[in-house]
Amino acid sequence: MKKTILIPTDFTVQSLNVLKTVLANNTTNLQFDIVLLHGVSLSDSIRDLLFYSKAKQIASLTNPEFEEAFEVIKNKFDSQINSMRIDLFTGYNQAAFNNYLEGNRVEQIVMTNQKLRLTNSKSFNLETFIEKSNVDVFVINAGEVATLPEKGKLAEVFFNHAQVG
Repeated sequence: MKKTILIPTDFTVQSLNVLKTVLANNTTNLQFDIVLLHGVSLSDSIRDLLFYSKAKQIASLTNPEFEEAFEVIKNKFDSQINSMRIDLFTGYNQAAFNNYLEGNRVEQIVMTNQKLRLTNSKSFNLETFIEKSNVDVFVINAGEVATLPEKGKLAEVFFNHAQVG
C-alpha cells in the first residue's frame, strides 16, 4: 500500500528529521511517496522566466550536508520509500497550493512544530497555505534539540530526538 506525504523543507538537516521520524515510526507495511517542498517566489522578469530551471534553483538552495543526509535517509529506509523528491512551490495563492496537492495526490502533510529557517530572500513559508488546505496535517513535536552537539550536522539524522505526538 502506498501513501503520498508532503514535508515542508528549508534544506537543513533538521528539516529531514521530520522525514526520519515518520519512517522510523512506521510499523505498517506502507510505502511512501515523499515530496519535500519548499516555497519560492518567481521573478517578474521575462528574461529570468525564460531561463528558469527548477533543477538549478534547487541546486542553489541545497547544501552538501543536506544532500548527504537525504541520501543516508533514502538508503536507510529504502524498503519504506517508493519515491522521494524535492520540489518547489511557486504559486501565489491558496487555490494554486490546493491544485498542487491534488495534482501530486498528497494524502497527508507532515511538519514539525519548529519554524523553518528560510535563508533565501525569495523563499516563503508554506505554513499559511498548509493550515488552510483540506489535507490531513500531522505535526511532530521536535522536542528539545539544543542539547545535541551535532545540531545541524549530518550526524543529527542518526540520533532519535524527535517524538511523534
